[in-house]
Amino acid sequence: MKKFMLINSPIFWDSTKENEQYLSPLGLGYIATYLEKINDIDVEVVDCVKDRKSVQDIISYIDKTKPDFVGINIFTQNYELVKNIVESIHVNCKCFIGGQAVKSIYRKILNWNVSNTLNIIIGEGEFIIPQIVSENCSQEPEEQMDSKYVYRVNMNSIYFPRDISNIFLNRKYLGNEIIINHYGEKEVAIITSRGCMFDCAFCGGARSLNRDVTIRIRTEESVIKEIHEILSTYPDIQSVRILDDLFLRNSKSIDMANHIFSQFTQLSWRGMVHVLSLVNAIEKIKELRVGGCKELFIGIESGSESVRKRINKMGSSNDIIKVSQEILRNGIDLKGYFIYGFPKETKEDFQKTFELAKELKKFSLRTEGTFRTSVFQFRPYDGTQLYNEIMQDTGIIQNCQFNETISKFKGRSQFNFDFGNYSLESDEVLNEYILKTQRLAGE
Repeated sequence: MKKFMLINSPIFWDSTKENEQYLSPLGLGYIATYLEKINDIDVEVVDCVKDRKSVQDIISYIDKTKPDFVGINIFTQNYELVKNIVESIHVNCKCFIGGQAVKSIYRKILNWNVSNTLNIIIGEGEFIIPQIVSENCSQEPEEQMDSKYVYRVNMNSIYFPRDISNIFLNRKYLGNEIIINHYGEKEVAIITSRGCMFDCAFCGGARSLNRDVTIRIRTEESVIKEIHEILSTYPDIQSVRILDDLFLRNSKSIDMANHIFSQFTQLSWRGMVHVLSLVNAIEKIKELRVGGCKELFIGIESGSESVRKRINKMGSSNDIIKVSQEILRNGIDLKGYFIYGFPKETKEDFQKTFELAKELKKFSLRTEGTFRTSVFQFRPYDGTQLYNEIMQDTGIIQNCQFNETISKFKGRSQFNFDFGNYSLESDEVLNEYILKTQRLAGE
């Protein structure tokens, strides 16, 4: 029997003892599920994040285990780590690399110094990877350099997952995937859509960058079926977290969410939502509370209207306040994501963002719902609009570094990397605003 090792790539060069915030690698789980359908293939998912494995740990484990196939995901943040792992594999095996960033960096990957076959997958891999492994792939690579092959899975590919309602996830590959959320509840994560309708300039999932794939939404029946399967596997689960942005995309989807979770009254749920999805359905927010929604996550990013316009962030600060106050007033908790340090951002912009966060925190103290913050320094991700603008203006993106100054909060080390300060303010001023906005979470 041949062995396929799927690796959720490490965040740090060295092993860490810190208990980082964690989300299961569902994408690798889907790939593993479809690889297992091949006869005589044994699949293992190695989670370097959850198991706190260093780069050397995973290289040594590959050498010891001697898999026939190795697959690994890559992100802008850990590019050098993954490159080191793939170039350091000593065993004879076929390698696969994927992830959102691959679409923008595959030409750099083609120049890696690897002796093994390297299959570079742009797009979703659960259908095409098993076919390459079984040597039945009918899609020709769009590019080849030595023993490296590039496959693009988009709407033109026969391996594009068009109906994600029928894609099954065998959760055994996620290991002990249960997390204890900040309420102390046992929680499992799911995905209900793929693709995004928004066009944020800092995001690799922006619609303008992904015109070659469609937005796909799972059916209500499909989501209900998965929650039943989760409860069958984990009878004592207490919460479900929906990771995608489009579960609550309009008024009709709010009705669907309530109908789904009305069948699971033992569960609470948490999920992402865009402010525009609720600003025109404000009366529906109280229904979410009745339907078991415990917390919503909103990407607020900035309180400066000029910055919001530059980063293509739809919705105004007034929209954010209106929606957030209604969420909190109805007893639903709210987590707001904020980013400081966008290109050419000023201290005045920083202050507007901080004032917005402070206003929402102050309002929440008078409501049943609570408000907390999650704050980041802007990072230019490969291929995004802002990345390209910075390259056009300066010709350089700084190397990834760990920002010790803002690393003051438990479980957030993975979020404290930066690729330089592109604002018009000093590092000291930038760090000051990041820290004092994050501190609002604990007040």
